Amino acid sequence: DWESVFGGPAWTRTAGADGAPGEWYLHLFAPEQPDLNWDHPEVAREFASVLRFWLDLGVDGFRVDVAHGMVKAAGLPDIGRGEQAKMIGTQVLPFFDQDGVHEIHRSWRRLLDSYDGERIGVAEAWAPTSERLALYVRPDELHQAFNFQFLRCPWGAAAMREVIDESLAATAAVGAPATWVLSNHDVVRHTTRYGGGERGLC
Repeated sequence: DWESVFGGPAWTRTAGADGAPGEWYLHLFAPEQPDLNWDHPEVAREFASVLRFWLDLGVDGFRVDVAHGMVKAAGLPDIGRGEQAKMIGTQVLPFFDQDGVHEIHRSWRRLLDSYDGERIGVAEAWAPTSERLALYVRPDELHQAFNFQFLRCPWGAAAMREVIDESLAATAAVGAPATWVLSNHDVVRHTTRYGGGERGLC
């Protein structure tokens, strides 16, 4: 019963030979963006090849889109369709923030560290808590992560203090710096959200 973050089912069936139904594939976003099976060694090898291509050209690092969404829970369990899956929020879902994703990031960190100079990886990771987000920036994983707990916070001193304290404690526990994110391309910009401006103009 998985649904795409963009709406509608997250499963699409391909056309088989002679018009017969083909196989199903998963896309947590658009049908043109199929999710890959990270249990397959060829996927990991191909991604390492892509990273090396750009690193060999001298890039300083990568922003990893949906860094929390590469590994799915074993058995692909139903979620009950209680609500539409969201990119931002505290939902616990079998296709986001699975522990197995961290081994992928560790392999990428080893690759980044094998190059001269400072090469970094930044996670765009939506996690349900500050503690879960901090796992993405442990010393052997990515260097930074967008702090969307801060983005979700209401504009008020007490609420922001609570999120700041939680974020600092969580990242300090793994020896990483906190980041402070107020908006990105997936949410209404903060001038509109916090300032009461007309939606779409800011």
